[in-house]
Amino acid sequence: MSMRVIPAVLAAAALLAVLAGCGESGSAGGSPSAVPADVTAYVSVDTTFEGGQWRAVSELLTRFPEGEGELDELLDEKELRDALGPEAVFAVLPGAVGSEAEPPVVMLTQPDDLAAFERLLEEGDAARAEMRGWQVVAEDEGVLDRYRQALEGPSLEGSETFAEAMEGLPEDALARIYADGDALVESLPDHSPTEAPLGLLEGGARGSIGAALHAEDDGVRVEGRAVATDEAPAPVAYESELVGRVPAGAIAFLSFNDLGGALELFGGDFLPPGLGEVGSLLAGESAVYLNGKGDATLVTQVDDEAAALQAVEALLGLSGEDVPVAVDAFDGLLAVASSERELAALRADAPRLGDDGRFQEAVDAAGMPVETTGFGYVDLPSTAPLFHEEAAEASEYLEPLGGAVFWRSPSEGGQRFSLFLGID
Repeated sequence: MSMRVIPAVLAAAALLAVLAGCGESGSAGGSPSAVPADVTAYVSVDTTFEGGQWRAVSELLTRFPEGEGELDELLDEKELRDALGPEAVFAVLPGAVGSEAEPPVVMLTQPDDLAAFERLLEEGDAARAEMRGWQVVAEDEGVLDRYRQALEGPSLEGSETFAEAMEGLPEDALARIYADGDALVESLPDHSPTEAPLGLLEGGARGSIGAALHAEDDGVRVEGRAVATDEAPAPVAYESELVGRVPAGAIAFLSFNDLGGALELFGGDFLPPGLGEVGSLLAGESAVYLNGKGDATLVTQVDDEAAALQAVEALLGLSGEDVPVAVDAFDGLLAVASSERELAALRADAPRLGDDGRFQEAVDAAGMPVETTGFGYVDLPSTAPLFHEEAAEASEYLEPLGGAVFWRSPSEGGQRFSLFLGID
């Protein structure tokens, strides 16, 4: 999103909503009637800045250094309380979102104080117009014209796809998000993997997503729904067995089913002769995890260890170069690790991740069910410094963060999902 479209203060308000949680909707929620049905994405933010959820956000911020009072200071300094109405909306119009050009984006609001809103836009060169009782802001007049023309067609208010994606999600969420899977696929470059653009549906089926964000006493949650827009196999829930096989102390862990099926679906045309049965060989639960040093290991359940080992070694040899990994199959597992040391840790008689106190605390706080269709866990304070030097320098700001836990579960016509970030 261009900073010329929306000044930094508006971007900060949107970012705060996405990262901090949700608030009570007040009079927000009427925007779908002013948004075209064919938008690629839609984000509605409650900018009443009032209610129990905003109070929860303020309380969570006090757990971070210098966090107390920061929310009120931001709102007062930038006059956001007066400049924005009860709802701020960001709509992404159909366009090449994967190209170098920025996607066409508009922002809508019904400001309580039009003069304050105009002052908020003074720093930029954005185009603005009133449409259907909303102030609409875009990067230039061309995007405004596109939006005006799109409003001549159906709106999100009457969209069945939008209604299905948002069904059952909290109405009082501060941020509500919708993405149209079909529109997103059409916007991607030709070389993009378009079979499963949202990565949440079985068999590579396209899907649309609805999500809501809200703050809780001990963290922030995103809950949502992915709805298939074409025929998709029903997802099958399972109880993870690999949490009882992976060493304790893993700082990131991702569990999923049917690695072989994914290889056949997305890379079937590139599999060499003799590997046509890779799907059946790698059909069980798989997991990717990181230890405290950032070493990665892939482990998957297999029935035929010798055949699975042969297939994976053949896959690793496709590049024609030596791949610096260790591979082995034992005790019904196939493992690909960054070193022999990690394979030894997997074999060792030692505590397992399922018994790890920090992992269990994160899973319990997130309310993750025993059976899912896939889940992930990340110990953020331990993981972030491995990937960004500045994270190590800002460790005091990471310290209040607990584990982030994501999972999927079956739902009629698609899947439900939840992402919880614990804050101690």
